[in-house]
Formats: sequence, C-alpha cells, structure tokens
Amino acid sequence: MSLRLLPLILLPLLLCGSLPSEAQESFTFQSYRQGMLRMTLVSPSIQGDVLLRRDGKLETLEGAALENLFTLRVPVPCAWLAQERTLYWAVSGKMLLSATIPPQQCAPPPPPPPPEPQMRIFSRQDRCMIDTGGMTLWSVATALATQNKATVYQNIYALFVTNKTAFVDEDISRLRSRELLCPHPELVEHIAPEHAKQLFDEAMRFNASR
Repeated sequence: MSLRLLPLILLPLLLCGSLPSEAQESFTFQSYRQGMLRMTLVSPSIQGDVLLRRDGKLETLEGAALENLFTLRVPVPCAWLAQERTLYWAVSGKMLLSATIPPQQCAPPPPPPPPEPQMRIFSRQDRCMIDTGGMTLWSVATALATQNKATVYQNIYALFVTNKTAFVDEDISRLRSRELLCPHPELVEHIAPEHAKQLFDEAMRFNASR
C-alpha cells in the first residue's frame, strides 16, 4: 500500500469540507482494539493514503494494510483517538473518502509497582526491636550491615542466635516472625566474619540435602 502525502491540490478542498463522495465507494469505522484501527474500505483502488485530521492538521498514517478484501488495518496510538476524529482515504486523481472515528476508551496506565518492603527499628519496653516489614533474613541482615559495618553473615548469625524461636524448628532458612529482637552489638562483633560465612554455607548445604 502506497503511503504518500496528499496531493497539494486536494488540501484546500478537504479543509473546506467541499469534496463530493461517490455512491459506489465507502469508508466506515469497524473497530479499534489494542492500538489497531480497522476500517471497512470499498474502493476501486487499493493504492492510497490514510490521513487523520488531528489538532487542525492532517497527518499521514504509516503502516496501513489490507487485512482482507474490504478491511483496512491501520496502527494508531489510542491517545490520538480519545476524541472524535475524521479519517480520510485518498487515492490520486479520485475524490476523498472520509469516515468519523468515535472517541475511544484508552486503557489506564498500569498501576505503579508496590513499594519495596522497609525494615524499621523501634523500641518496646526499653528493648530494641526490628520490624522486618516482610523482608527476608538476608535483606534484614544487609540493611543492618549498612548501619553497624559488620558483614551480612555476621548479622545473619547474630539475628539467628538472638531470635531462635522466630525460626521454624530453629532452621535459619525459615524465618516466620515479622518482629525480631535487635542483636547486641558485642554479639555481632564476637562472631568472626569467616566463621559466620562458613556456618551459613553449611546450613544452606544441609537444607539442600534434606
């Protein structure tokens, strides 16, 4: 299908709305779904241009193609069709065909992703508590590591030792409580980083073998 600019001689006639139509030809709206406009086109020629009147201007639409004998498929952004528009079929040397496109209901934008869970440290009865906010043990330990400068593995084991009952069957990989006691800073420092990583790796291998 040819996609050419409308011959300049036709533009004044089109803008004035004075072009006649031929009874044997027709150009009517079918449907609009998922960015694809479908029009019924009855025309002796399939070599033409599809023009959209938008914001007082004419725009040539690219990508138009015949889907079957009388259906013209044209990709059009939904935002362009939120208001009633006029579409034109232009064939060189022929009179223009026009069709009214009713306003289309565009799908709303997808909702923003849910906020990332956040850890919160608070005090309850003079005890330091951690609200994990639904974060994993690894994520909680990572957040603590940015504050106390210890390694993630040190914080994991300090959290585990301080909160053994918060884990199913005292399994370090099965945290079940949202609220945890803050590990004492001295406990975190007492656990050697290498030893903490070794214990963590052994626990993961043990769980994987079960």
